[in-house]
Amino acid sequence: MTQTANNYGTVLFELGVEKETVEEMKRIFSLTGELPRVLDCPVVSGREKHRLIEQLFPKEVWNFLKEMCDHGNVSEMEDVFKAYTRCYDEANGILKTVMYCAGTPDEEQLAQIKAYLAAKHHRETVELTICTQPELIGGFVLETGDLVEDYSVRGRIKNLEQKLTWR
Repeated sequence: MTQTANNYGTVLFELGVEKETVEEMKRIFSLTGELPRVLDCPVVSGREKHRLIEQLFPKEVWNFLKEMCDHGNVSEMEDVFKAYTRCYDEANGILKTVMYCAGTPDEEQLAQIKAYLAAKHHRETVELTICTQPELIGGFVLETGDLVEDYSVRGRIKNLEQKLTWR
């Protein structure tokens, strides 16, 4: 993610644009891959781009999108959406974590893991996405942003293997 996309995502959040409006923008952009190319195309006039924005998008984001068009940054919209979501989650105490596990955990285990993550990261809400990976053998791996915590059997075997080969 570029600093430009990060800045635009932060500005979009700080403008007070509702999450539903941003989701609608995402949906419109996902309808066709041509839209970002047209809005970034130097051959298409600024007036035509602005008219297209006013026809397709919610009024709350017209000026924001026009500004992105005028500076040729529409191609970075995916990263802008990610930056907005990160700002939104942080402001609302939401932690998003991916849990890779060998088998599906029961409700009690999920509650314990969510409580652990909420306490560790000082967040109110934990959104846990579960992905099954039988190759982990047992246990689980938690991926929160750049932080990876490996509590899997496969991870423990790798650690033991490294310790034994370095002796």
